[in-house]
Amino acid sequence: MNAQQIVFPFRAKRAKPPRAPNSDLIGRSYAENEYTTVTVIGVCPSDVTRVIFRRDPGGGTFSMFGWLMRFALMDSDFKEKKQKRAA
Repeated sequence: MNAQQIVFPFRAKRAKPPRAPNSDLIGRSYAENEYTTVTVIGVCPSDVTRVIFRRDPGGGTFSMFGWLMRFALMDSDFKEKKQKRAA
């Protein structure tokens, strides 16, 4: 039996490209030492596992692993919830 590949004249539908896994962090921020604010401003274009954040004052822009930023934000959320319960 002669096996041949069938070629259709149209392209197969492709699934939507997946969103960056850390895109939910964009816009979240936390205060560090009561006077420094760290805000996530985007996902690193060359490595989607990293996020770009800005420190104010000073306006320096840095990148960090998304899991590490998620851990820092989770810690700040826990502190806020803990303070609310005590009040």
